[in-house]
Amino acid sequence: MDSAAGGDGWGWGRAAHAGRPVTHGRPPGGRAQTLVAPVFVAALLAQAVRQGIDPAVLLRGLGLSLADLAKPGLAVSHREAITLVRRCLRLMPQPDLALRLGRQMVLTDWGTLALGLLGATTLGDALGLCLHHPASAGYLLDLREGSAPDGLVLIAEAFGGESDLQPFLVELTFAATVQQLRQTSQTMCAPAVVELMHPAPLRAAGYTAYFGCPVHFGRPQNALRMHHDWLAFRLPWASSLAHRLALQGLESEQQRWGSSSPLGLAVERTLRGLLPEVADLARVAGALNLSERSLRRHLALEGLSYRQVLDEARRSEALALMAGGPRPIAELARATGFSSHRAFTRAFKRWTGQWPSRFKGGADTQVVGTPATAPEEQD
Repeated sequence: MDSAAGGDGWGWGRAAHAGRPVTHGRPPGGRAQTLVAPVFVAALLAQAVRQGIDPAVLLRGLGLSLADLAKPGLAVSHREAITLVRRCLRLMPQPDLALRLGRQMVLTDWGTLALGLLGATTLGDALGLCLHHPASAGYLLDLREGSAPDGLVLIAEAFGGESDLQPFLVELTFAATVQQLRQTSQTMCAPAVVELMHPAPLRAAGYTAYFGCPVHFGRPQNALRMHHDWLAFRLPWASSLAHRLALQGLESEQQRWGSSSPLGLAVERTLRGLLPEVADLARVAGALNLSERSLRRHLALEGLSYRQVLDEARRSEALALMAGGPRPIAELARATGFSSHRAFTRAFKRWTGQWPSRFKGGADTQVVGTPATAPEEQD
């Protein structure tokens, strides 16, 4: 068993809350409990697939699939992300992998955050937005801002116990940040200098060519320095409306992730992936590389029960299906693991306060020949 993925050591908890400081900082309650957008792990997994690596091997025991990683608003725990990074690097030990991944990323990989970046007034505002919303930016290390006489400096450091991943995580974060700023500004903006703590690789010249500035290795800290001229650069797509809409979405994201249990989300993802089969607790525990007893205990510590999470998984799946357009109630019932459309209808009324046939964009009872005024759908 992969020790990073299983056993009884899952650090489930809550994400860091929203706040004004632009420092990423060390998450309260432990980094393993933080929820982050899977921006970087999705890029890493995509690269693994391109190299012919079976994603099921990399995702084993995490209750995740490639399809899950493409879902808008998905968050993974820091521990899940680091587990994936370790597994990928074990199978892809390529010295310039982080640099290549960073330069391949596109702005839309950041979802709601991308809208905020495009709508920002200046490049400095865009960078500040990322630092203010580290979970949405997908940061997997401690990234903090320091002042400099001619601009600012970003200082990056791996969290404790993850120092072996620091060269990869720092290079990926710095390379992706520069790519992000270039796509946002539609320019080839460049840092003033990049400093890295690890020794110079064989192809060090490639780093200078990509960043467009001096890159120094073997330095006392990992730092990316930006000149104030670039920070003051006015962005071509600046829009106060787009910026406000993005901020609303980012705050909502932070609130949702901050109030969610990473364990509950992992169990829910697993259950949804197995629907229409209603998996028992033992099946879910096995999928997460936990014993049934450990999973039950962890859920209890989070104030959750298997039945609660199953109910939420069914609700989320039903609403996701209905968002795609009207569907027969019988089809929704089968897809969510109910034995009859009547049982589904009662559950849906309990979830939403409405009958499925009256839910906006919801179900089409007539398709299956069930009258809209069937007894179980009366108010």
